Order: sequence, then structure tokens, then C-alpha cells
Amino acid sequence: MLARFLALLASGEIGFLKRRVKTAVIGYGAAALAALAGAVFLVYAGFLVTAEQVGPTVAALYFGVGFVLLAIAIIIVFKIVAAMQRRAQRRRLAADRSAMAGASAMAMLPVLISRKGGMSVALVALAGLAGFAAYRAMQNPDDDHDD
Repeated sequence: MLARFLALLASGEIGFLKRRVKTAVIGYGAAALAALAGAVFLVYAGFLVTAEQVGPTVAALYFGVGFVLLAIAIIIVFKIVAAMQRRAQRRRLAADRSAMAGASAMAMLPVLISRKGGMSVALVALAGLAGFAAYRAMQNPDDDHDD
């Protein structure tokens, strides 16, 4: 998408892109307002039907409690999703750190081997990395108690 934007910028068609974006924003904004108005009228119609059956005060209480419960449910869902995203990000960061450590160890391997007695140092380092990898593989990945 960035390449397309840069190509439009280079070819001088940025005015055309600006008009397209402006038209899209106006169209989608109008559609969103119409949808919001429709939703408001549907809720109001439901309120009127409920008010005819149980009275206006009780209907207002029902709708008020219903919207408060809906807000609480939305907040709970967002907190659950945020916690899941934090855990996934921690896992990605841990994987990135492991990959970076492995890459740096492999980059240092030729330097260690080129020195006198370096082969034994390199083998010890590789054995340590293999042991650490085995240790990480044996750990239960669901033990995230630092929430």
C-alpha cells in the first residue's frame, strides 16, 4: 500500500487520491450516521412497545439496566482480549530474544573456533545452548503467573 502511495505521489496523481479518500470518508460517515439513527429508532421502538406493556417507568428501568449490563459485558470482553494480546506479545518477545541469542552465539562461533583451544570452548557453548533449549522445551508454556 505504501508503494502504491509513493507511486501515486511520484506520478503526480496525489490530487486524485485525495479526492477519492475525501469521497470515501464522506460516504462512510453518512452511512455510519444513518446506521446510528436507525439503531436509535429501533431501540426507541422497543422502548415504546415495552412501555405499553409494563409502563414507562418500568420500561425505562429495564432499558437502563440492560444498557449498563451491556457496557459491563463490553468492558469485560475488552479486558480479556487485552490480556490475551499482552500474553501473545510476551511470547513473541521471548521468542525474539531466543532467536537473537542464538544468532549472536552462532556469529561468535567462528571467533571462538579460530583461537587456540577454541574448539572445546565452542563445544561447551553449544552444549550449554542445547541444554538451555531442552530446558525451555520441557517447561510448561501455560505457566504465565506474572499477569
